[in-house]
Amino acid sequence: MIGIERNPFGEMEGVQVEATGGIILTAKARQMALTPKTITISPEWKLESEDIISELTLLRKRVGALESLKDSREIDGEIYSELLESQKAGYLDKVKLAGALVGSMRSRLAEINGQITSLTRYLVNAKLDHKSGELDEDSLKLAQGSIEPSLRPLIAERNDLTISIKVVEQVLPSKVSIN
Repeated sequence: MIGIERNPFGEMEGVQVEATGGIILTAKARQMALTPKTITISPEWKLESEDIISELTLLRKRVGALESLKDSREIDGEIYSELLESQKAGYLDKVKLAGALVGSMRSRLAEINGQITSLTRYLVNAKLDHKSGELDEDSLKLAQGSIEPSLRPLIAERNDLTISIKVVEQVLPSKVSIN
């Protein structure tokens, strides 16, 4: 751990840690999961996607429950209309946020794919240089030792991002219409 960020009350708000490859990461407290042996830092997009999925699912259930109350005449028409408008506004706001989140997740995915391609190309060139005799065994091991630890977390994040984008898109409506 490199540093701790605290609010004016002395409560921890975040930390800076050195990740694989010597990269310094700044993480908010909500991004961290601590175990006796490891600190796991989840990317902010991951937490935001989980939040938006949960919120959209809850709003859909609330609209469904509201419809059910109206259908069973357990709620006055005027109150129903007020509550429906309130739910619509919240739902539409969350749909917009989810759309923007998917856009930023796609940007991050493109960035990661570029990094993976670049590192993979460098590794392949090192192997090619080794096979052709331009690079000795120790230099190849050094190249592999510096590239592979950076590649693994990028590939894991790419896979996680791909799945998370699909999940967020599944909770997004294909067409927004609330009566």
